[in-house]
Amino acid sequence: MKIRIYRKDKSVPLPERKTPRSVGLDVYAAETVELYPGEVKLVPTGLIIEAPPGYFFKIFIRSGFAVKNGVSLANDVGIIDEDYCGPEDEVRIALVRHYNPRDPRLDEPLVIEKGTRIAQIIFEKNEFPQIEWEEQDRPDFAGRTRGGFGSTGTR
Repeated sequence: MKIRIYRKDKSVPLPERKTPRSVGLDVYAAETVELYPGEVKLVPTGLIIEAPPGYFFKIFIRSGFAVKNGVSLANDVGIIDEDYCGPEDEVRIALVRHYNPRDPRLDEPLVIEKGTRIAQIIFEKNEFPQIEWEEQDRPDFAGRTRGGFGSTGTR
């Protein structure tokens, strides 16, 4: 599958699959960024990627990077639509550094160096069904309420 991509900075590697059975392609920071506890920052990748027709891609944090640095994606999973590929549509990674009062580096920024593998992208087929809403006049159309948030058991 050929995927059109533009790199603002050719010194930053293209997304790459690190092992033959990896699901995701590692993505690199295109700039050095400082991230303080509790702060959310967009980390540029320097990439504009056009998902192939009928596809989109998701962005996930690299697990090792997350655990070692106490960070995660601010939006849990980034979803990049097929049509997000214009000249200004750079893929950026929204990172949040978690606050940990026992962190000895609490007052120091986490420095994410240019070229650090921070996330991974996974392409998926866009199989969005044709939806037609059938609005109901009463809220009990589906039967009895189950509760939610742990209502199916205590353990």
